[in-house]
Amino acid sequence: MDTAATQEDLLVLNPDELSQDPTVGMDLAVSLGIGSLEMRTSGDANLLMLDDSRLEHIRAEADARGLRIAALAAPLWKWCRPEATPGRVDSFGFPTRMPVKDRARWVERALAVAAILGTTRVRIFSHLRVEAELTESLEHDHLLPWALERAEAAGVRLLLENEPVCTAHTPDRLLALLSLYPGLGLWLDLGNLHEVGAATEHTVGALAPFVEYVHIKDFRQHDGHRDFCPAGTGDVPYAPLLKVLHASRPGLPYGLETHVKDDPAGALCEGAGFLRRNGVGA
Repeated sequence: MDTAATQEDLLVLNPDELSQDPTVGMDLAVSLGIGSLEMRTSGDANLLMLDDSRLEHIRAEADARGLRIAALAAPLWKWCRPEATPGRVDSFGFPTRMPVKDRARWVERALAVAAILGTTRVRIFSHLRVEAELTESLEHDHLLPWALERAEAAGVRLLLENEPVCTAHTPDRLLALLSLYPGLGLWLDLGNLHEVGAATEHTVGALAPFVEYVHIKDFRQHDGHRDFCPAGTGDVPYAPLLKVLHASRPGLPYGLETHVKDDPAGALCEGAGFLRRNGVGA
């Protein structure tokens, strides 16, 4: 776990929930008393696709406001082979069909971007679920042990997110991978866990020892669709789950998402208030 964090939980805001101009979200973070950012896209481009000068500008804008960048929400391993057929996937401006020969280069790029932004946390996924005969698995991926070594040398932690469109999204698969790779941490998305019917206190307790970053989003599900809403107003049972994490893993960063399209700023404000009332960044 990143020892730079104190025992007080960090409340983290992603600026691209508001605008592709990161300064809009940065200013909202300042107004809400949130001191940390999660970075993913800017100017309609994935951060991994930006040149160093643009990344340095983003870092300078954050520094000028007294904000630190807590995590890089990279799209690593949210990919499949070029001959596979991915379904509907939000990869935030990054290609989903990725030749094996190109993948190490993108790992190196993510580590370089993290260094420019000054963060020690980089998200990864677990390969897209595609045709059975073409679906890859992290257990047999020779790139991951190499990437973990490179990340450790760079002072970075690779954190695996539980994403339903990827191969590792259930608690048993996550626990198997995290036990197999001791250098890998968990980027736990509680909304995704609820989506697959596994957001229970028991499950979160089992995963808690591996958690190094938490994603917060909420939704109401009906007729097979998700309607996103401010955190604490939807179906995800946050109150008991947060209690488990507070008891087991004090000092975690909590990245607040919303995906609410009509009033993202209002949703982020409401979600931040909910999290603070439940002991996050209070």
